[in-house]
Amino acid sequence: PIQWFYASLRRYGLGQTIAIMWSVVVDARFDPKYGTDTARRIPREEIETRSENIVHCVNYGASKELPFRKLMSRLNLPKDGVFVDLGSGKGRALMLAAKYGFRKVIGIEFSGALCAAARDNLQKFLRKFPSRSKIEVIESDVTKYEFGDDETVFFMLDPFNAPVLTQVLQNIRASVERNPRNIWLIYS
Repeated sequence: PIQWFYASLRRYGLGQTIAIMWSVVVDARFDPKYGTDTARRIPREEIETRSENIVHCVNYGASKELPFRKLMSRLNLPKDGVFVDLGSGKGRALMLAAKYGFRKVIGIEFSGALCAAARDNLQKFLRKFPSRSKIEVIESDVTKYEFGDDETVFFMLDPFNAPVLTQVLQNIRASVERNPRNIWLIYS
């Protein structure tokens, strides 16, 4: 930690280093605060799925709370929109989207084990932070998911590589052509 601190000071300066440290503290407090289990990274080799697209997914990692909140604030997204997390993992982005106040929040995940973890996490989270958002976790390969005509905000935290992303973008485009609407595509 001390070596990281001095390297960060040289690279980013004091202000950004403190911001990074605060973000780490906020994320470390997330799971204990809500009784959830979202933080532990999961290597791709340990992700259980029957999908042939396992070769195109990346390691699981939770969304960071402060950057997510900052992004939502900057974009000023409509709260009556439907937020869709593509590759939702254990559901942290779903919880953060519910805190933001979207009308509906959907997680699409191809691992049954991660879907079960997300549903369990959401139950625990909602006991401590009741939300008006309707929240749903759908077990599906994102390339086979048929996007709804009311889905407007598409969020991806680097969940898969180009072959899957290409198909997902084609599917989103088909949905917008079927029902023209403003959408936001967020890829981090």
